[in-house]
Amino acid sequence: MTKGFDEVFTAASGVDELLDHYQLSHDPFAPRTPGFRFFTPKRKSVLAELHHLARYGDQVMAVTGPQGGGKTLLRQALVASSSKDSVQCVVLSGREMPAEASLLAGICQAVSAEQRDVASLLHKAQQAEAVGIQLYLIIDDAECLESSAISMLSDIAEAGSGAPKVFLFADIEAEPTLASLRKSDDAPAVHVIGLLPLDLNETRAYLAQRLEGAGQGIELLDDAQVEWVQQRSAGWPGAINLAARQALLAAMQEAPVALRRSGANPFPLKALAALVLIAAGIGVAWYMGDQPQEPERTVLQLPAPVVEAQSQAPVPAPLPADVSDSAGVGPAVSGAEQRVPTLVDAQPSDMPAPEPVTEPRIDDTGEPAPSSPAPAPAPAPAPAPAPAPAPAPAPEPAPKPAAPAAASAQSTAGYHEADWYRQRAGSEYVVQLLGSRSETAAKAFIARHAGVADLGYFETTHEGQPWFVVTQGAYASRQAAQAGVGKLPAALRDSKPWPRAMADIQRALR
Repeated sequence: MTKGFDEVFTAASGVDELLDHYQLSHDPFAPRTPGFRFFTPKRKSVLAELHHLARYGDQVMAVTGPQGGGKTLLRQALVASSSKDSVQCVVLSGREMPAEASLLAGICQAVSAEQRDVASLLHKAQQAEAVGIQLYLIIDDAECLESSAISMLSDIAEAGSGAPKVFLFADIEAEPTLASLRKSDDAPAVHVIGLLPLDLNETRAYLAQRLEGAGQGIELLDDAQVEWVQQRSAGWPGAINLAARQALLAAMQEAPVALRRSGANPFPLKALAALVLIAAGIGVAWYMGDQPQEPERTVLQLPAPVVEAQSQAPVPAPLPADVSDSAGVGPAVSGAEQRVPTLVDAQPSDMPAPEPVTEPRIDDTGEPAPSSPAPAPAPAPAPAPAPAPAPAPAPEPAPKPAAPAAASAQSTAGYHEADWYRQRAGSEYVVQLLGSRSETAAKAFIARHAGVADLGYFETTHEGQPWFVVTQGAYASRQAAQAGVGKLPAALRDSKPWPRAMADIQRALR
């Protein structure tokens, strides 16, 4: 990795481009993705400790860590893992209610206490405890609380049997204040639990779960990128989200513009198609304008007797060069343009080239011209009996014009299509080179890189629309596919291709 946060994007920029480029269903690194739950053994042990202290202790429990350290996720897990039949959770924010009076009023209102004081709150808690329900007071952003509000919460937690259990979630800078609070017997009033950062393996698992939730996998990030994310974030989940997004955006931006995904194409697809059509039209017009204009008679089918006469002529004899428009054929042309071999363009390629005719010239209607007879060579009568079988080849060319079309179709089959992916083992990997909303663009990309072996493309859907993906190779493992990336031409390596599991492709095929 060569670029940091400030050198590429802010945290929220380029997200739409990232989603199209990597075919993600949503931003996998959004701060609070619905339904996302990631718990390492370290986090699970903290959650278990909170439940244990809530059952057997009377201290205020505080979880501390840096911003983005995972406190919010742990708070949500505490609420979700508490039995709805035996626990009533009241969740408030110290940022919204920092003062003692406002916090107490908020708690009493949440539990429907008759008065806005501690006595009414404790009475309500005892009533709930009598029917088997424990009251949990959970305060997020507790670093914003005033010291008097924290002292009040400590007094509530020490109120005896049936007292509410108090949980605080605070930034790490609040630890000195929380640790300084003492109970009446000079014991600590707050039990502080400091969260620990994720190690490299936990960071990799965290990234994999985030990416899988968005429809991809850890293959989008190689080992060097994961290590960079770990170093940049120090293992804290919020910073991991920022660093991972920047790693993907940086890799995407370093790719050549021509190889970006169609979603990142700054030029509209319709405009590109129009330019291609215009360029093709100009090319055809230039090519046609550069060709000599042949008289229309050169593409007419000659009568069978004339073809026979061509095969009988032993010596080429060009027509007289002074033939002009006097016979009504057209403007005067050179002897080379008047030769009958121009007729061969309409015949099969395996038919022998006809000898120059010595018969009368043919006008636009295909009939002999009466006013300009050509001299017949003297040897012509001698081989007259020989051409008896000559009419046989005449009907033979009928089926053969289809051959060039078949050869052309066969020349386009130099790449894999959908059936090939279905037949491969799901444990294999390919290298994804390109994703585009245009099948024509995908095929053009393959044609430009025809020298690369094992290219193929398949159709899937992305954001409800057709999506065409170009891949290369078939590798036994992700490591082998990563090694295959290093053997690609420099232009393809610069586009940051990435390994993709065959099983994932088979699920995505249309």
